[in-house]
Amino acid sequence: MYYVGCDLHKESTWFYIMNESGKRITSESILNHPDELHKFFSKIPKPFILAVEATYNWYFFIDIAEQYAEEAYLANSYELKAFAKRHKKTDKIDSRLIADVLRKGYLPAVYIPDKEARTMKELLNYRMKIVQDRSRNIFRLKSLLDRWGFDSGGNYTTYKALRSIKLGDLKEDIEEIAQGYITRIASLTEKEYESTKAIREKVQQNNDILNLITIPGLDYFSAALIKTEIADIGRFKSFPRLCAYAGLAPRVYQSANKSIHGSLNVNRKKNLQWILLEVVYHFIKANPKYKKKHESITKRKGYNTAKVALARDMLKVIYHILKEKRPYYKNAKVRSRAA
Repeated sequence: MYYVGCDLHKESTWFYIMNESGKRITSESILNHPDELHKFFSKIPKPFILAVEATYNWYFFIDIAEQYAEEAYLANSYELKAFAKRHKKTDKIDSRLIADVLRKGYLPAVYIPDKEARTMKELLNYRMKIVQDRSRNIFRLKSLLDRWGFDSGGNYTTYKALRSIKLGDLKEDIEEIAQGYITRIASLTEKEYESTKAIREKVQQNNDILNLITIPGLDYFSAALIKTEIADIGRFKSFPRLCAYAGLAPRVYQSANKSIHGSLNVNRKKNLQWILLEVVYHFIKANPKYKKKHESITKRKGYNTAKVALARDMLKVIYHILKEKRPYYKNAKVRSRAA
């Protein structure tokens, strides 16, 4: 068996190939052109397994590598740093490190979603970017109106509110700028509607997402985002592992008789953590039991701690729904660790 470590960049990839004893077979940089990669992979001694760091552009690389390798893995960039040298870093050293950790069986691998899941993820990311761009333009428009003494109140995510803006008393150049913002916001609102519609149509055949929608506070977008970020619930053997993955588990520092619970873990799925904290208030509001718990924790430990604690409760509900493949039961008893 041969072991291939890959340090993937935008334009090229550095490959390091070693045998079972750790001896180098070859080490070189290859352009990230599909033809060049196919040609190089076909020359690698067989059989081989491969690992590449999970950078932003791994999709196409893994798809090509899986055609030649016995197994292709994604390495967790955050955890891989624990194996790296602190005083020296080059592409060659990084690729050799990946190959060696893979050979020794210590590779911190991450889940590789299928192409359908990746497509859904791109669609969800596209919608989130549209909403972010629209929010920025709304902020800029309101700031412009405030500077020139105009009323900037109102919800500018609706066509009615945008049409109600009176620009007649503004100077010609300023009016043109304001109209540009309004046109851009209206265009982004239309795109947001179209992308939401596309998401809704795409998830109609996904039973897991349809089950998640029955949870108070979740709509098609939030349910699809949660499902896409979790992917296969079967890869989490217990709820605490999913909780840590979602970034809702506090850091723990323990030594001898001293134990300190710190801030939330930074090695998490950002979008999953974000959407859970965004929708949890609607989940709390819909259930008196959770509302009472939220109020109790808020009095003792503050609003933010209570919000995270109830987000964990919501995630536990999601965990059971995905595990048991069923809709939400409002009166179901879900054991949760005290906050």
